[in-house]
Amino acid sequence: MPAEIPTNSPEKKETLDDNARKFILEGIDPKLLDENNASSFSLIIDWLETDNDNDNETKVAYKEFDNGDVQILLITKTTTDGNRTSIKEKITKEEYEQLVVSSVLHLEKKRYEFTYAQGSVVFSVKYDEFTDGELCMLEVDASSEEERRSFSPGEFPSKLVEVTGDTQYYGYRIAEII
Repeated sequence: MPAEIPTNSPEKKETLDDNARKFILEGIDPKLLDENNASSFSLIIDWLETDNDNDNETKVAYKEFDNGDVQILLITKTTTDGNRTSIKEKITKEEYEQLVVSSVLHLEKKRYEFTYAQGSVVFSVKYDEFTDGELCMLEVDASSEEERRSFSPGEFPSKLVEVTGDTQYYGYRIAEII
């Protein structure tokens, strides 16, 4: 019997837009990460539910930071009219242990987060190095769709191939590629 997904109080949940531009690449020079003061953590993701027809998913994320701190999240992602929304809720280690036994798909990666400026726009960047693959992912976000579109991949110091909109690089599907 699958574990029951907790329904904690709404004030513990955070809803975010999830419409960043996505790129694949071979890697980033560690100097770039240092120069941009990237923070990093190990990330273990276990999907509890995947819905291929509607591009929705529920997963638990176990983040372990370099300083030993741990953050555990229950994340639900939904897509409506092409816009992806993410609801993140902190859960306890006990809740995580109950849920993870129902995992239908598992993925591990190292994530780096930093800001990167091009012209007058400062972008929020997430860079993932997957444990079981040579593929790396870069997500570039900004405060508006116009600013997101202004990001120039050719000016970034690594060769980027844009995969925004290609659903095989979204959510649980990435585990099938690596």
